[in-house]
Amino acid sequence: MQPIKSIDPQAILINTHHINEVVSLVRGGTDALTYAKPIKLMVPRVRTNPVIGIVPISSGCLDACAFCSTRLVKGVLFSFPPEVIENEVKKCVEDGCKEIWITGQDTCCYGFDRKTNLAILLKKLVEIPGDFKIRVGMGNPRHLPKFLEELVEVMKNEKIFKFIHLPLQAGNDEVLKSMRRGHNVQQVKDIIITLRKKIPEMTISTDIIVGHPTETESQFEDTLKLVQELKIDNMNIARFAPRPGTAAASMEDQVHGNISKERSRKLTKVYRDLSLTSNQKWLGWEGEVIVDQKKEGGVEARNYAYKTIFIRQDLPLGTKLNAKITDAQVFFLVGVPVC
Repeated sequence: MQPIKSIDPQAILINTHHINEVVSLVRGGTDALTYAKPIKLMVPRVRTNPVIGIVPISSGCLDACAFCSTRLVKGVLFSFPPEVIENEVKKCVEDGCKEIWITGQDTCCYGFDRKTNLAILLKKLVEIPGDFKIRVGMGNPRHLPKFLEELVEVMKNEKIFKFIHLPLQAGNDEVLKSMRRGHNVQQVKDIIITLRKKIPEMTISTDIIVGHPTETESQFEDTLKLVQELKIDNMNIARFAPRPGTAAASMEDQVHGNISKERSRKLTKVYRDLSLTSNQKWLGWEGEVIVDQKKEGGVEARNYAYKTIFIRQDLPLGTKLNAKITDAQVFFLVGVPVC
């Protein structure tokens, strides 16, 4: 790839660590590519969706996964102050947001640098007055055992979607070790068993990488078996691709692209079967939903378990209504309004 400066020597390069300084840096003609710790909250925003408030709670993480460049770009964990996060959520609610998306490179290690944790933060957020629901973003499972019981209790609150995104990445301990993930298969099983025992309708979402260096066919089969055993609801499947500067990029035993493509195909088929089975359990369900996306021929809404429900009517974003599930597809449910 041709360096930007060779294309235009006058180009000004600014990374996301200096987003709050963009105006002054552009006016001064100064590059800013160094690490910094800005609190990316309580700043002017233009929402692409007026009913969804996206609230980052931290920057960076505490992990150094072999395949990931996030730590190289974002640096070590920097948790934003709880009181500033609260104010941002309040502002979102005042602006009319019905869904608050709590995000971060790793939400499950939030607050470890401040002697607090995600569960304590959520307890404060659900006390904010207003008509809204919180969706908790991706968090690495290795951090959850430290406060799992606390998290389960607060997630029972009606203001929190019964949804959690735990990136497993693989279902074999040797592959997880090669990935430097910091958790093992049994730890993940224990977490999901606890979540489903305490909150049976919990929607479990995960990420899987196929074809990571050193992954054998037998180890990949372990991943297939694990996602089937755990009955994962949602799955983001990626074929390994080396990222410059990461440990995995220079590992031996790289998996050929044709092999990772075939593994992705197999896992996708398993996922489609799991997703359809999971969705069919909701047939006949009736309850409150929130319209949060416009789609061709209708709208998408979410119920309390963050299930995607397609309604063939043009309804305003943010509308709350009772709906009944009449059909289940692989990736979504179909519902009709109920008076």
